[in-house]
Amino acid sequence: MKPLRHLLMLVLLLALAPLAHAGISNAPGRDLRVELVTYGPGRVYWERFGHVAIILRDTRSGEAVSFNYGVFDFDTHDFFLKFIRGHMLYSMDAEYAGPEVTSYIDAGRAVRIEKLAFTPAQASALRDFLLWNDQPQNRRYRYDYFYDNCATRVRDALNRALGGAIQAQTQQSAGARTFRSQSERMLAHDLPLMLLVDLGLGPRADRPLTQWQDSFLPVTLSDLVRHVRVPDGRGGTQPLVTSSRLIYAGDVAPPPPAPPALRWPLLAIGLAWAALLPWGAREHAGALARWLGAAAAGLYALLGGLTGLIMLALWTLTSHRAAWANENLLQFDPMLLLLIWPLLRGLGTRRVARHWTRVLALALAALSVFGLLAKFSPWFVQANLHWILFALPLNLALAWTLWRPRVTR
Repeated sequence: MKPLRHLLMLVLLLALAPLAHAGISNAPGRDLRVELVTYGPGRVYWERFGHVAIILRDTRSGEAVSFNYGVFDFDTHDFFLKFIRGHMLYSMDAEYAGPEVTSYIDAGRAVRIEKLAFTPAQASALRDFLLWNDQPQNRRYRYDYFYDNCATRVRDALNRALGGAIQAQTQQSAGARTFRSQSERMLAHDLPLMLLVDLGLGPRADRPLTQWQDSFLPVTLSDLVRHVRVPDGRGGTQPLVTSSRLIYAGDVAPPPPAPPALRWPLLAIGLAWAALLPWGAREHAGALARWLGAAAAGLYALLGGLTGLIMLALWTLTSHRAAWANENLLQFDPMLLLLIWPLLRGLGTRRVARHWTRVLALALAALSVFGLLAKFSPWFVQANLHWILFALPLNLALAWTLWRPRVTR
């Protein structure tokens, strides 16, 4: 009996050995399930755009691994300098799916999981690519907000395994959506950050998007794959998404369906601010009115000049392509900084401004007017009319203030 018992135990151990070492790394394609997990926006500014990952699940062993491309490290050498210059290195990561999903739920972020219709061969190909990509020498990549981020990397990996099916079916126009409008929408609950981002984006951010390009956002990618169809193996097609589950609705407010309207609020602020300059420059204005007008003029020259300086640096010194050739430079010229002292002295003490400052102010006002007229040209496509409506009254008021007739010296 002992030889028979030993034989049975050997057979049992051999049968259990594959199970003991089973997992997504060596599971056959028929046992692999591919899922897309989408996380809603978070509370921290870098979480506002949401996140997305691929989950590979071994249906036999139960092992589930999440692959995501959104890992960065604040402790990286010269991180903020690289961030400013647009030389950010991100990397992919692989973690057990259960704890990772739980961490997002604990942070109050929405979680949706969609099961995808991959054939065994496609699931194996995706698994092999992700494991290769997760090797230390392959996992890092140059991050770009719009063209190469956590969502586009996931999209490209899925599309690659599906033989290009996603890209082939998403070349239609995304309507009125642009990188700018989508960014403003996602940042709408953080108004100061939204305004800064909008101010810094150039005309590249206003090109109409295809559905493929629009999937740079995780939530858009999630919507996109629901409309993709793949072969069903019987001569027909089936939806790529076979099931969709909202695991957790989240307690962070979702972004609005459209970006906020900025034109009239910014015009009102610009007019009110600009009105302080002629009010303080009145012939019989008191000292308080003069100094309030001078402070308003000097503050605009300071903020506008610094804004222009930053935009010029983003264009000439960084790799942030979306910030290049920013037409807001016609409104916020760095040379505004040269007018700070003449404005403070001219309005505060009523001294006549030097000729060069008056000519400079007139030239800056002319550039501002040109920026408005250029909106009727097909070559100036940047969606910045709201900033023109804000800055134009102020630039005109600066020029009038320095050119106005002086009664006293």
